[in-house]
Formats: sequence, structure tokens, C-alpha cells
Amino acid sequence: MTGSLEEPITTCVGLSLSLAPLGDVRGNLAATLGESLGGVLAMFYPMTLCKKANIVVTELVQNVIENVQDPGSEMRLDVKIDNESLQVEVTNKATAEQFEAVKDRVEKLTAAEDPKRLFAETLRSRRMQRLRGGLGLLRLVSENRFRLSARYAGERLTMQAIFSLRGA
Repeated sequence: MTGSLEEPITTCVGLSLSLAPLGDVRGNLAATLGESLGGVLAMFYPMTLCKKANIVVTELVQNVIENVQDPGSEMRLDVKIDNESLQVEVTNKATAEQFEAVKDRVEKLTAAEDPKRLFAETLRSRRMQRLRGGLGLLRLVSENRFRLSARYAGERLTMQAIFSLRGA
């Protein structure tokens, strides 16, 4: 398999994982899932796409783990790749306030005319304030060209990240 996205993608993969209770998670679940997914996908896809899948799964799962409100709750991870896009969804129990914060962040990222500039400005600001972290979603948009969305229903927050394979 080459490292180019120029070759047409013909293999379709769909993977789903449900995990509960989240309070039982030990170790770095996000990195383990991202790396494992990358290994499976490498059997079918270019490494550049596998790396993007690793990055997005690691980021979205890490956000869930860091923000668990109910240790008895469940997380669901869905990954789909076809000839159009790489699509990742992570669903977990969340409060309405958590959803509003995520929705506001996603809307800000989606509205940014120049995501790379927004990333640079945010990075400078966070360094001046000596803050760490908080750049993952911004990196998904600015460096990896994912489109993000968030929806909320029945105390379930679903984050979706889509990377178009057209013109990639």
C-alpha cells in the first residue's frame, strides 16, 4: 500500500465499538484505540489516511474520557470509510451544559475563515496564559481538514468528524 490518497479508494470499512462502564477504563484507551484502528486500516488504505483515522479517534475518545460525568455510562465509537470520506462518530452521555460548550466550540471552528490562523492565534494566547491542552479539535480542523459537527438527543452527545477523500 502506498502513502498516497491519489489512488481510488474501493474498499469500504465500517467498525463500531461500545464500551461501558467508562469508569472502568484503565490506561490510555484513546491512544490504544487510535493505534489499533490505524493498524487494521493499514491493510486496506494508504498510511496518510490511516494516520488521520488514528488522530481523529484518539482526539474524540480522549475528549470523552476526560469529560466523563457518569462513570457508569457508555461510549460508542463508529468509524466508516468509503470512496467518499472517512467518518468518525463518538457518542457518550453528557449534560446539556457540556453539549452547549462543545457546540459553541464547533461552531467557532466551523465559522473560521482561516483555521490555520485561528490555530496559531489560539496557541499564542494559550502559551501566554500558560495553559496546556485544549487544541485537539482545532488541530482536527486546521491541520487535518476534518469537518466537525455535534448533536445532542436524550442526554447523548455525538461528535462527528468527516474527512473528504475527494480532492484530498
